[in-house]
Amino acid sequence: MRFKGKTVIVTGAARGIGLTVAKTFVSEGARVTVVDTDRKGREVAEALGRQGGGGALFMGADVSNAFAVDDAVRMTIQTLGSVDVLVNNAAISVAGSVLTVSPEDWRRVLEVNLTGAYLFSQACAPEMKERGGGVIINIASVQGLAAEQDNAAYIASKGGLIALTRSMALDLAPLNIRVNVLCPGAIATEKVKETLVGYPDPEQARRDWADLHALRRLGRPEEVAQAALFLASEEAAFITGAILPVDGGMLASFGMAGRPLE
Repeated sequence: MRFKGKTVIVTGAARGIGLTVAKTFVSEGARVTVVDTDRKGREVAEALGRQGGGGALFMGADVSNAFAVDDAVRMTIQTLGSVDVLVNNAAISVAGSVLTVSPEDWRRVLEVNLTGAYLFSQACAPEMKERGGGVIINIASVQGLAAEQDNAAYIASKGGLIALTRSMALDLAPLNIRVNVLCPGAIATEKVKETLVGYPDPEQARRDWADLHALRRLGRPEEVAQAALFLASEEAAFITGAILPVDGGMLASFGMAGRPLE
C-alpha cells in the first residue's frame, strides 16, 4: 500500500493503459480521479471506489479545454483532498502523412496529446507545490523517438510530449516535482485488438507486430502501469527528466527485433 493517503489523477482512464494505471494505483491504496470524455469512466470510478475504499472520482473532462481541466483539478482537491500524482495518458491518433492529414485533425491530435498534458500539469503543479512536491508522469510512445509512415500528427505530438517532459523536469525541480515520461511499444489494449481485426489476416498481423519487439510479443497494459507506479514511488526519488521505454526491446533493434533480417 505504497500510495495510501495519496491522490492520483489519470487522464484517458476509461479504458486501455489509463484504466490499468488507475487500477494499479488503487491496488496500492491511492485515491484516483478518472478523467475521460467516455462516460464509461463513471462506471470505472465507481468500481475503483469499491475496490480500494480510498475513494474515486469521475470527471468527464476534455483535456484540451482549460476550464474543464481546472474544474477537474479543483473537484479532485475538494473531493479527494489533494493531488499528489498526475498521469497524463489521454491520447488520440488520426492516420495521415504531412501531405494528407487535415489541419483540423492535426490540431485536434496535438490539442489532446500535447496541450492536454500542458494544461493538467499547469493546473496540478500549484497544489503539488503546496504539499511539498509531487510527481507527473507523461505517457508518450516509442513513436516519439522513432517514426513510421502516415502517422505525422501522432508522432509529432508524442515527440513534443517527450521534449515537454524535459522542460517541465527542469522548471518544476525547485518545487520538488519530478517529471518523467514512459514510451510504450505496441501494447495489447482493446484499441490495438480492434486495429488488428481490420487486417486481412489479424493473426499474422499480430505476429508481425510482435516481431517488432526483441521479446517477440506485445506488451501488457499491466507492464506499463507497473513502470508508472515505480516512477511515482519513493524508489524513484532521484529520477526526473527521464525517458523510459516500455517496449520489449523495440527501440534497440534495426528492422524486425524478434528475428534476423533476411
